[in-house]
Amino acid sequence: GRLRYLKECTSKNDAECTCKEGYHCSGDGCSRCDRSCGVGQENSRSGCQTCRYGTFNDQPNGSCKNWTKCFANQVLESGTAAKDVICKHASDNPTLVTTLPTT
Repeated sequence: GRLRYLKECTSKNDAECTCKEGYHCSGDGCSRCDRSCGVGQENSRSGCQTCRYGTFNDQPNGSCKNWTKCFANQVLESGTAAKDVICKHASDNPTLVTTLPTT
């Protein structure tokens, strides 16, 4: 029901299949079609589900992954269902640098 022919079979070649619009191939040789889900979603038994809080998916037809864990007070940008958390790097923070005198 979700598959369609790319090429019909011939006496010399097997048929080639692909998925109907709104689905993408998965399994060996496009043996099944899964619903196509967008960024910020993942496929589940009941269709496309938005990534739960604390997870994100930045690829079409991808899976939700956990946000990066930042050290306390190091979140530069909060995460969303479609985007990972961005952490401040130590080099972004002004730090006290002690320069030793040269002799």
